Amino acid sequence: MKKKKYLVSFMIVVILLATSIGIYLSYPAIQSTISKETPSQSLITEYVASQIAQYNYAIDCSLKSKENSNIDTHQYLEIVGNSNIEGITSEIEDFKYGIKQSQRELEKETDIYYQATDMTTKKQISNTNDRLNSIQNDQALQKKYQWYVQIQFDQDGILFVNYSHNDKIQSRELNNYMIHQSQTYSEYNESNHEITSEAYINFKNPKNLTITYAVPEKLAANSNLSVYLTNYSTSDYLKYSMPYVVFAIAIIMLITLITPYQLFKEQKLLDVISRIKFGILAFMWCLVTGTLYVFSPYLIAATSQKHMIDFYQEFGIQNLDKILTPIINIGFWFIFFMLFVIFAYMIKYLFHKGFKNYCKENTCLGWIITNSQIILNKIVDFDFNDNINRSVLKIVLFNFVIISIISVFFVFGIFFSLVYSFIIFILLKKKFEDIQNDYQVLLNATRQLSNGNFGVKINEDVGVFNPLKDEFTHIKDGFEKAVNEEVKSQKMKTELISNVSHDLKTPLTSIITYIDLLKNDQLIDEDRKKYIEILERNSLRLKNLIDDLFEVSKVNSGNVHLDLVDVDIVSLIKQAQLESQDKLDEKNLDVRMNCSEEKIICYLDSSKTYRIFENLFINISKYALANTRVYIDLIQIDHQIQITFKNISEAEMTFNENEIVERFVQGDKSRNTSGSGLGLAIVKSFTELQKGQFKVEVDGDLFKSILTFNIKETS
Repeated sequence: MKKKKYLVSFMIVVILLATSIGIYLSYPAIQSTISKETPSQSLITEYVASQIAQYNYAIDCSLKSKENSNIDTHQYLEIVGNSNIEGITSEIEDFKYGIKQSQRELEKETDIYYQATDMTTKKQISNTNDRLNSIQNDQALQKKYQWYVQIQFDQDGILFVNYSHNDKIQSRELNNYMIHQSQTYSEYNESNHEITSEAYINFKNPKNLTITYAVPEKLAANSNLSVYLTNYSTSDYLKYSMPYVVFAIAIIMLITLITPYQLFKEQKLLDVISRIKFGILAFMWCLVTGTLYVFSPYLIAATSQKHMIDFYQEFGIQNLDKILTPIINIGFWFIFFMLFVIFAYMIKYLFHKGFKNYCKENTCLGWIITNSQIILNKIVDFDFNDNINRSVLKIVLFNFVIISIISVFFVFGIFFSLVYSFIIFILLKKKFEDIQNDYQVLLNATRQLSNGNFGVKINEDVGVFNPLKDEFTHIKDGFEKAVNEEVKSQKMKTELISNVSHDLKTPLTSIITYIDLLKNDQLIDEDRKKYIEILERNSLRLKNLIDDLFEVSKVNSGNVHLDLVDVDIVSLIKQAQLESQDKLDEKNLDVRMNCSEEKIICYLDSSKTYRIFENLFINISKYALANTRVYIDLIQIDHQIQITFKNISEAEMTFNENEIVERFVQGDKSRNTSGSGLGLAIVKSFTELQKGQFKVEVDGDLFKSILTFNIKETS
């Protein structure tokens, strides 16, 4: 079946490509048919007639004016009323400008030649050396020019057509058409200027003028007339392309209809489309198909007349014309014909599913009828988080629609009202029962939570109480989190008291013991001196422990004053290392510092920052493995400096990275070392107090202390 599915996909693509390419290859035949059905002679007549309405004035002015710049408008314009009105003056100037513009166009004209004669003065002008006024009797000239006409204005300005290239069109219709075109200029001016009751202008034709116009057999490339002759109406392309398009559609639909439905059903695209409701699908299909069909003649015309290259020039890709034009055309028709594959498939789908089932499941009305119960439930369903006005408005509007429909039946309205009331009673009764059951579920869960059961969950759909169900989950999680935090806090307090008691009791017990020993009168001087030294050492340890505890307590209470100054971090680290060098040398620790020689200035409290580095060096001297190297790396990241102290631990590190920085927590679980467990806690407190960051990382036996401070920005 899988092979057949791919075979059908391949077949559809091949058919669509074949028909699309076929339509594209039919463009020359369509263009040829249009050219035959639209004679060029009549098109030339239309074009020239539309031009000479303006050219007649320009030629007459050239004949009768001494200089082209001095145009006598009185012979063409009759001013009635006050000639000093601004609108009249502007209209006269526009008329002069139009004549000059036409004279310039005639000088550049490559496809319309003329010879004009002033019948009064016999003066002649022309834009060709050929004697066009004798073309009617000159066969050589008639072969040279494919179209000609001679018009004449008599002494009253009335236009006559003396003769043309084809005697059969010497008729009253042609004469009237030429007269109409010659009046276009004046009508244009009259319709585009304000005519007031105070003054207006009458436009008059030239008088005593004979002009012969002719169009050569060979037209200039890309001239206005050449473009006009090839610019056929899009309706012609639509009409003459229709047989080819209809034939291609017939082939596509026939093949689609005779192919078994089961093979098409395996196509994912068609299967998805078949699920769309009929009304929506029909609208989309008609919209897209209609749009593409209306656009098709423009595409055929642009391709046949080679205007596509003008579009490519806008993007500088005119060299790809021979590649892009076929791809665009074939792709366009591929999509267009694909719509008819869908159309044929939907016909097959309708017959396969059955008209009744299709209307029930695949139409909007059928869906509404089938899901009316669900829709009614949603309408009467309250959301207590929703605005009350909107909830009430939904019910009122629904009842308004129903009552309005019932009222239409007049006599039977009472009967339908009873039926409607019965339905509403059933729905409301069921709804209130559901609300009661949902409330009971929520109430039971609340009771379990109050009894300390934090594992209770509400998995049921509780309808209108769903917002409360979500809040219940948040409350349960909040209670559970609060209880866990409280348990953790109590545990930490217990451990803190135990650790403090141990760390204070150890030196204090030693002091008491040695004081008792000193009370012995028979004690020799050497032992007495030794005991005093032990007392002094334990006293200092006890003093340092109390000082550290006091320092941490002040930081945690916020009762600390910072004396912020510019501090050179590099110098401060070196100073702290120098002060701790004796303790580092006891374990033969080699300190390697990696940083630039430049100063790194931070805005910090120098004494507390020094205490941070001092504690880190002391911590290293206590717990680092002897005869190893200690690395200090300073790395600048954006506007921060990251300082990393790295050393190899002497003992195995089994502690938690987050707990080690808490108060009275030591890496040595037995607490046999001289440390108080406050060193790293002070480092963390002093760092965060100065808006820095401190963290500890453990990688095997590698212990890393990482500090981050903000670098002072220099202007």
